[in-house]
Amino acid sequence: MSERREFPASLGASLLLLTGARLTVNSAIRFVYPFLGVISRGLGIPIEQAGLLVSARWAAGLATPAVTATVGRQNGHRRQIVIGLALFGVGAAAAASFGTLTGAMVGFAAMGLAKPSFDVAAQAYLADRVPYEQRARSLGIFEMTWAGSFLVGAPAAGWLIARGGWTAPFWVFAAILIVAVVPTARTLDSNPAKREKQKKLDWDRSAIALLLVMSLFAGGAEVLFVIFGVWLEGSFGLAIVALGATSIFVGLAELAGEGATVAVTDRLGKRRALVLGLAVSAMGYALLIPGEDSFVMGLGALGLGLAGFEFAILSSVPLQTELKPGARAQLLSWAVVSMGIARAIGAGIGPMLYSAFGLSGNAILAATLNAAAIAVLIRWVPEPTASD
Repeated sequence: MSERREFPASLGASLLLLTGARLTVNSAIRFVYPFLGVISRGLGIPIEQAGLLVSARWAAGLATPAVTATVGRQNGHRRQIVIGLALFGVGAAAAASFGTLTGAMVGFAAMGLAKPSFDVAAQAYLADRVPYEQRARSLGIFEMTWAGSFLVGAPAAGWLIARGGWTAPFWVFAAILIVAVVPTARTLDSNPAKREKQKKLDWDRSAIALLLVMSLFAGGAEVLFVIFGVWLEGSFGLAIVALGATSIFVGLAELAGEGATVAVTDRLGKRRALVLGLAVSAMGYALLIPGEDSFVMGLGALGLGLAGFEFAILSSVPLQTELKPGARAQLLSWAVVSMGIARAIGAGIGPMLYSAFGLSGNAILAATLNAAAIAVLIRWVPEPTASD
């Protein structure tokens, strides 16, 4: 049993800064979902084309391994973190600047490249400094910004849209991130006390299977998430501010999943926790089928699905960091690629599936993909042995 180590004060400051930056990044990413209909009307495009903006954002993450292999090798990932924040701020500003589908597509693609580059570098930065036995706790705190973005960012975006139009949140998030570049560069240290020697990624069955698991359940979540705002607006007539308020409920559901990760994943085991999260989210997705026409039941089922998804995704991150510790950033980068492909496909087909079959069609596909992910995980992905 390894000795328990407390975080040094310098790591605590870095974690706080990275968490604040990621809260802003995630807010800029996630407010789009409940307000996709508003954005499509602002650009004068149908909802199917607006879904392609989200697809372009995820597809841009395919370049993450190349970015990590070049920029991320130097300065202990600090340089990649700083560049990611700056590029995201520029992309957010570009998305708001042109008022056309093409201009918005460029901005969304820039944000799609910047976010996973920042995420991978920040995750690797923390993993280099925190032992595996405690890693779910530190990474869980960092990842709680995903729920925080819906608790804070989406309602704030709704308030900004109601007063300044659909572009207002993009401008605000861009300004915050560009300002954050300087303190981030000054605060993060260059070299961890202990860092695994980086090797070439070994593409064995366990690595490939883990990437397949990530693809399956990420794609399933995206198929549902991309249309949840459209479903609430179209089925129940929710206005802009109400959509922002509804996101608080979604954020609380996700926060429950993330809090559970911080509390139990290290003790339960990362692989076992991932199986549990996938099962819970599949159950929530399945309950959307009878709950499609009920606001209370539908929102409750969506909340259960998202709580399970967050528990799964957060439990998977420390698993990713230790399955191939000698190629940690590389595996994290390829996980971004696999999830990005799946999410790009999910974001593209989600609105079409919803138009053809209603919410039930999206829910059936999401639950099926989660079941497939559980089967692959149990069969081919082992629990890693701690390297320190």
